[in-house]
Amino acid sequence: MDPMIFLVLALLFSAVLALVLKYLNTGSPYGVYFVNYITCTLLAFAAMEPKTLYNGDIAPCWLGAVTGVIYLASLCANGASIHKNGAILSSVFTRLGVLVPIVLSVALFGERPTPLQGLGVALAVAAVLMNGLPGKPETSAAANKIYPWLLVLTLLLNGTADAMSKVFAQLGRRQDDGLFMFYIFLFAGLATLVLLVRQRRSLTGRDVFFGVLVGVPNFLSSRLLLAALTELPAFLVYPCYSVGVILVISVVSFFLFRERLNGRQMGAALPDLVSLVLLNL
Repeated sequence: MDPMIFLVLALLFSAVLALVLKYLNTGSPYGVYFVNYITCTLLAFAAMEPKTLYNGDIAPCWLGAVTGVIYLASLCANGASIHKNGAILSSVFTRLGVLVPIVLSVALFGERPTPLQGLGVALAVAAVLMNGLPGKPETSAAANKIYPWLLVLTLLLNGTADAMSKVFAQLGRRQDDGLFMFYIFLFAGLATLVLLVRQRRSLTGRDVFFGVLVGVPNFLSSRLLLAALTELPAFLVYPCYSVGVILVISVVSFFLFRERLNGRQMGAALPDLVSLVLLNL
């Protein structure tokens, strides 16, 4: 199958995931995260062939374990940044994390974008900034004082979490892709369970419902993104993925939820589209 199909499907499922998280709110995030990761673990195991926890190579286990812990750390950092710096600014730095796997792939794996593709990456970053940065300062207390270190930490952790899939695509065997995803979600779930126990939080039916609802598109998006990364360069996959998700969410929000885009977001649509064209030349 064409790897671009994997990429398109990955961004569509990621957009579904983002919309679920946006419009289905819950008061117990770690409970939802835990059920989400357990759902993903079960789906990963069901999709594995052969169904074994060790396939002659330790890489899926240790890379999956590290990635799973980073997944949860990035969620915690993003939550802390939203509390301290506000949702809008934190969202921008979360999306700018796309720069980490791009730089890593160019520096370590020898990927070289053409000048036009490099321009596409720059336009994609500009579109993220135009979509996210507010035209007016936020009025919340968190906006009165900015914590730059927390924003940088959010960027690095989110970017590193994304980059680990590219690392495994380079170091791991293709027959172990499912095993890698299994260990990611297993260790992310175990790390979340530790937080739940420390906080003495119990799961509710609401947590289970939202967790499963989030877990299915989360698994499909992650698995399809890894499939795309095994065939396509990171400087193409990650900007297309990030910009594509923004475009899909904007279109769906407009038609289904009647959300209107502000002038800055409308202006970002053009560099969004141009960057997608340039990256695929």
